[in-house]
Amino acid sequence: MPDVAGVAALGRLVALDLSDNPIGDDGVAALAGSPHLGRLRWLGLANCGVGPAGAEALAASRKLPALRYVELWGNPVEVVAKGVGQDIDGRPVAVEMPPLGRELNDRYGPLPWLDIQWGWRLLGVARWDEV
Repeated sequence: MPDVAGVAALGRLVALDLSDNPIGDDGVAALAGSPHLGRLRWLGLANCGVGPAGAEALAASRKLPALRYVELWGNPVEVVAKGVGQDIDGRPVAVEMPPLGRELNDRYGPLPWLDIQWGWRLLGVARWDEV
């Protein structure tokens, strides 16, 4: 991942999906430190072996100022706000922030991809680029 994170062409990206690749915490840290991802708004890291250290590397990074959404499903870490319960129309009745997400947002935030209000807003947004 350090070689990938160093590619200058990444500077043109607003979305990057690396889902289902075993990049782990070290790979996420390399991405978070890339000087070329300043325009990135959406980052897909589902099933990538990301743990607390990887989530913290993303939260601590100041090289991702445009980041609005991080997909972290299927990883051994929970940090992003998620809908819970189900209303009669199938929509969540509440949004909860996992404890590590609250801690990271308090320490490094406010970060849009860790904000509980973002979780509510995301439920009503059909496309990521509308945010």
